[in-house]
Amino acid sequence: MAANLVQEGQQLARKVLIYQSILAASIALLFTLMIGENSGISASYGGLIAIVPHFIFAHFAFKYAGARQNKLVVQSFNKGSKVKFILTIVLFALAYRWPSLNIMALMVAYIAVLIGQWPIMILVGRVKQSS
Repeated sequence: MAANLVQEGQQLARKVLIYQSILAASIALLFTLMIGENSGISASYGGLIAIVPHFIFAHFAFKYAGARQNKLVVQSFNKGSKVKFILTIVLFALAYRWPSLNIMALMVAYIAVLIGQWPIMILVGRVKQSS
């Protein structure tokens, strides 16, 4: 039962990350076509800043499951949250060091991918329920 929950959580996280990656690539492509290469690269950075920490968090969040491992679940979730937060800060700091950065493109992509996870989870959850 617990292993089943972990697998379901991992599958959901994997699907969300795939759709977030598609969203990030689409936004980067739009910025590249509409504004230019630097804007596209900046948007790519923004998408990556949202996706990479989310991937790391998902790894920690779905490492354990079950009532017997309740303490490990909470510890792993907390550790994942902290790592996600710190990694996000580090990735933003690295992106801002790039001299040709288009801050607007980076932030639009970051926010869109970050906010996009919620409708993606709802849509992916509905598809699973109707199957």
